[in-house]
Amino acid sequence: MNQDFEPVCRRMEWLDPFYQSVWEKAFQDAIPISGTFELTPRCNLNCRMCYVHLPAEEIPCHGRELTAAEWLRIAEEAREAGTTWLCITGGEPLMHPEFPEIWRGLCEMGFFITLQTNATMVEGKMAELLEQYPPRSAKITLYGSNDEVYEAVCRVKQGFTRAHAGIRRLMEMRIPIQLVSTIIRQNEADAQRMALFAYYYHLPWVATGSIKSSLRGAHSEAEEVRVTEKLEEAKQEQIRHRLKEHPVDITRKPCTYCKDYRLGYWILWDGSMRFCSFMNEPDISIRDRSFREAWQALVQYEEELDWPPECKSCSVSKACFKCAATLATECGSVHRVNDAFCNRVKQYYDEEKGKWKLWHREAIM
Repeated sequence: MNQDFEPVCRRMEWLDPFYQSVWEKAFQDAIPISGTFELTPRCNLNCRMCYVHLPAEEIPCHGRELTAAEWLRIAEEAREAGTTWLCITGGEPLMHPEFPEIWRGLCEMGFFITLQTNATMVEGKMAELLEQYPPRSAKITLYGSNDEVYEAVCRVKQGFTRAHAGIRRLMEMRIPIQLVSTIIRQNEADAQRMALFAYYYHLPWVATGSIKSSLRGAHSEAEEVRVTEKLEEAKQEQIRHRLKEHPVDITRKPCTYCKDYRLGYWILWDGSMRFCSFMNEPDISIRDRSFREAWQALVQYEEELDWPPECKSCSVSKACFKCAATLATECGSVHRVNDAFCNRVKQYYDEEKGKWKLWHREAIM
């Protein structure tokens, strides 16, 4: 295929040359080399900013969870189609009623698996299962450095104590761990202590303040808990960067800006295959078709999805970097924009353009 842009997958510097060549081949041939299985919306925490979690009694209102047999059928077909890497997530994936059966089956198929978990359930028989069938790596959500912060964020007692015990148990198994933290108003003051926790255990740590509203029925408080001031500063910095060095090419389709373009997919707990977990489209159900058919439909969606007409004709499009998920969660749909979103970007653009012109004038004097 011919592309007039560099796909994101070519900038995955952490891959060694062999795996880079594998991903390049997969991109060229649209092979679904990487997938995410979102096993369940259940979770034993109740995080304020979560866009997935549903109480057990509300799940039937939104769909039916895939069974172990269904997940393993999908996995077999995905493996045949070329999937090598899998991320297993939720909700809290260990909460799926048939998690042990699903986990054993996936591990025996030979996938490179990353388990994304809050680690609070890594004990007893569940710890024994993970020791017998260890993931290639674990990505663990860390929401604070003590039980008080966990209670403020996750609304449960003893959250940190249980997560800490789970992290130590996984370390004893010598499973590579990455800690990931979402920073909201309730744990912002604790961020430095979370960093020190990661440093103490020599674990990589990634923190983000970027949280999106839920389009999937979760009782998210994203708007109330978002650290808006820091995010607005980051948006201004992003516009400044685009103005000076890397303008946005609005002729590129939205999905081409994501590393999963032509390479990856997300299967929701109800059997929907999506390009991105934040989005509420396309409507591709893997219950009533084969994995390969669903993947082909998803690739077609990626190739056809385009920006709203207002974006393509906008005077500030070169500085307005957004992804399809940003439009979906902030504007309600990837197919439209709203005045609040546009006016905020245009305001920042005018401010930064004025600063840039002043800097440029001083530089040439």
